[in-house]
Amino acid sequence: MNRTETNGTPTNSASQPGAAAHGFALADGGIETALTDRLGQELPEFAAFVLLDTADGREALREYYRPFLALAARLGMPLVLDTPTWRANPDWGSVLGRDAAALERANADAVALLRTLVEQIAPDSDVTVNGCVGPRFDDFVAADRMSVESARDYHAPQIAALAEAGADRVTSVTTLDVAEGSGIVLAAREARIPAAVSFTVGADGRLADGSTLASAIAAVDAATGGAAVGFLVNCAHPSEVRRGLEAVGGGSDRIIGFRLNAARHGEEGPGDAPGEFAAGIAGLLALAPNARVLGGCCGTDAPHIAAVADAVAVRAA
Repeated sequence: MNRTETNGTPTNSASQPGAAAHGFALADGGIETALTDRLGQELPEFAAFVLLDTADGREALREYYRPFLALAARLGMPLVLDTPTWRANPDWGSVLGRDAAALERANADAVALLRTLVEQIAPDSDVTVNGCVGPRFDDFVAADRMSVESARDYHAPQIAALAEAGADRVTSVTTLDVAEGSGIVLAAREARIPAAVSFTVGADGRLADGSTLASAIAAVDAATGGAAVGFLVNCAHPSEVRRGLEAVGGGSDRIIGFRLNAARHGEEGPGDAPGEFAAGIAGLLALAPNARVLGGCCGTDAPHIAAVADAVAVRAA
């Protein structure tokens, strides 16, 4: 059993060579909820990138990431860290009073902060700095949805900034439909940076437009010539993702990872404890056999990811 200090750092974890040997990589947790719950930060519009504006804010971001870097280094496992840029796009930037130049700086600063932190804490670790590209809209309203081309154009400035700053890849996160995910992949191809698409699903295991995960993945591949490095699912509970995968007789071999919530849709409170959460993640691997990047989203923090490492090590043994 892992014990956890009050700062969120898991302690007393044994090394888990089995997980690393079988190609699993960890990812960080729910950055926005961890920043508010563990670190007491206020995030206007749930935007973590605003913390880059101040010395105290940057230190809070470092404090969020440190436990994940320490965990991966101790276990000898690869790690994928998302930049705090989920809201750093034009519409949300406008709401937050940031113009295009300020957003470009924020995306570049986010990559630089992570690069420096990796060098300080885990210089010998295999760490992927993933540029997080959030959706234009949180809610699915058919009249607001973009075409593939307009999504490409909308997200291109952020993707270019992340690429130029040296991110290893970008991921379309909490993606609601095929068109936005496809546009982001195409923009990334133009910026010469690898891209993944991470869909979110509802309580029924389907995308907001009613698509299944399998059909959405196939549609993005068709629209982009299979340019995405792979697909993930995030911001849903493991049970909801299981429902979506089982409904189509299993998962897609194009799913490369899960970054999931501790609580089900509509539930209040903290959600699953770390061990229960990890068991839910591990239980999805039979349905998505190529899923190797495992992490958290809302309501999760370093103890949840430590438990996931334990669970996949046991499975791999």
